[in-house]
Parts: sequence; structure tokens; C-alpha cells
Amino acid sequence: MSDITGLVAQLRGLRTIDLSQTLEEQMPNFPTHAKFFHNLWDNYALGGRSLSYQLVVHEHNGTHVDAPAHFLKNASQEAHVTIERVPLNQLLGRGVRVDCRDLKAGEYVSKERLEDWEASHGAIEAGDIVLFDFGWSANWALRPNAQNYLENWPGVSFDTAEYLLAKQVAAIGVDTLSPDPPEALRTQPIHPLVLEEQVLIIENLCNLDQLPDFFIFLALPLKIREGSGSPIRAVGLV
Repeated sequence: MSDITGLVAQLRGLRTIDLSQTLEEQMPNFPTHAKFFHNLWDNYALGGRSLSYQLVVHEHNGTHVDAPAHFLKNASQEAHVTIERVPLNQLLGRGVRVDCRDLKAGEYVSKERLEDWEASHGAIEAGDIVLFDFGWSANWALRPNAQNYLENWPGVSFDTAEYLLAKQVAAIGVDTLSPDPPEALRTQPIHPLVLEEQVLIIENLCNLDQLPDFFIFLALPLKIREGSGSPIRAVGLV
């Protein structure tokens, strides 16, 4: 019991950084995905005893994680792991924040750039959750002002994804709609490559600039049967 008490005290002593966008109507979302709705169900003015709302939510609204089954049209059936089957500890571990805020729209993080980052900051290790900070969350805005966020965002190159897979990372995260910019989605996206190897993809993160190079990352998905993904509340502990 004393070990648990000490651990709790340590955790409470850490600073918590919220890495999730707020779920709200009119927020940006991928054009092919359904939008988010938050509808009043009952309140005191209507004679109810409590306040409650009904949520209508797409699995890939807001800050969310892609399950391997999300983008694997041509993969083996064994690779089609849905969100309720993803190990919970895959989204708990050492986080790595790679600063890429100098990249412009449509540009990619190259393998060489990531290797240079490791040489000056420290090695990425197996089980790490690697987050790319493009500074793109600054473009997050509600409609009709969301267009900048939805246009040609930067992303992660194919060779960088292969490099991270060889490192056996647990997840890759970005503060954009996708680690694949629009051009990559049309030609050679990393989604199938990464997800087939059971490495998770986290999208629409925020506040990455508040993180150090290494930190504790924690997020939990909803337990959705046969889910292709789930909104998450992602946090960094430093």
C-alpha cells in the first residue's frame, strides 16, 4: 500500500498538459467523416431533474486514435484489430516530442531529419509514443474559419514511418488531420504501412509546444465494439 501511495503522490506532483482538442460543434473534421453534434436532451427549464445532452460523434472526430482496422483494405484479416482489442498500455508510455514547426504546408519530416534530432536530443526507443509538433493546431478553428486547418498540412514521410517501425514504436501522433498530407493520401499514405504493423496513429493533438523532448504520455480510447478508432483524452505528464 505504501508503494501505491508514493506512486500516487509522485503522479500528482507532475504537471498535466492537456493534448486534446475540445469536442464541440463546428470543429474541423476530415471531409469524409460525419460531424459532431451535442444536442440538449433535458434540463431544469424543461422540467427535468438534471442537465444532460445527447452526443452524435464519429469515431474520428477531434483528437482521436486510429485502430489498425481503420485503413487496411488489402491487409491480412489478422491485422484488422479493432479499437476494443488494442492493448490499453499501448497508449501509456514514454512520449517523444519532435519539433517540426519550421516545416511548411505540404512538407514532410524526413528520416534524415529525425536521425539528426535523435543525435542532438536522444534516441527514440521501442515502445515510445512519438508526437510530431508541426504547430498546426494554431490553425484549429470552428467553421466557417476552419479552412486553414483543413488545407495542405505537413506530414510524416514514408521513409520516416519505416524508420519508426524498425524502432518498434507504439504509436505516432500529429497535431494535424493526418500524418499523411493530401498529396500522400492520393499517392502513398503511411496509414496502411503503420497500422498493419499494429502501430497506432493519433491525430488532431494540441499544446505540443508545451512538452519537453521526453515525457509521460497517457490516453484511453472508448471501448467500442468493432471500432475503427475512438476519440481520446490525451495528456502529457512532465
